[in-house]
Amino acid sequence: MSDLLILSKHAFREQLRSRFFGVSLVFGGLLIYLSVLLGALAADQELRVLLDFGFSAIELLATAAVAYAAASGLIREMETKTLYLILSRPVSRPAYLLGRSLGLLASAVCAVALMAAMHLLLLFLKGWSWESGYALALAGIGLKIVVTGALATLLAILSTSVISGLLMTGVFWTLGHFVGEMRFLLARDALSAKVFSALVYLVPNLQLFNFRDRLGQPGASEAALLALGYAPLYAAACLVLTMVLFRRREF
Repeated sequence: MSDLLILSKHAFREQLRSRFFGVSLVFGGLLIYLSVLLGALAADQELRVLLDFGFSAIELLATAAVAYAAASGLIREMETKTLYLILSRPVSRPAYLLGRSLGLLASAVCAVALMAAMHLLLLFLKGWSWESGYALALAGIGLKIVVTGALATLLAILSTSVISGLLMTGVFWTLGHFVGEMRFLLARDALSAKVFSALVYLVPNLQLFNFRDRLGQPGASEAALLALGYAPLYAAACLVLTMVLFRRREF
């Protein structure tokens, strides 16, 4: 447990010191401020534009930061031989991966909290009153980050460079928002269903975590419970597979 905490703190501090993390926060603040300008053009729908654009900025930048850190950190430590030094100590490979993942998630939580604070400040200045749906929307973004981070770590093990790992993560992340449409198309074409049916289950169903789009709709609570169970299971499956592949790598 002590090794796990040390590795988590190291990954957390490393991420906070990274340039990409700082740029993401600054860019996120600029995008959220840009939503004010767009909201002014929307007249009566200003608050709706501020909410939607702000949530999108928080999700995209936090997810990009986690995906980049998961892909680049592991591959960089392999290339610089830092991983050899860590594993030469009494640190197991599963503890290394789990500690690093927890540290990345902790840094992502900080990033989301900071951007959400800026977002809320702008909303309150515009006369918005607190709604419980805001916290639910942030929870959905957090679950997406958990799934994307675990997937990016797995793809980093399978890839040979940071660019290829990020590209594969981006493809999976994009497809994850169209799982419903993919299933609909497969149901209409028997040949495609036989070829691509497995892909539907491999791609994370990120549509489940768009809580803000289903607020007040029938079955919203059931969908939220399904997402709460789906996210840890998918992330755990990715991490277990990553550990299996990581054990087979020679260092």
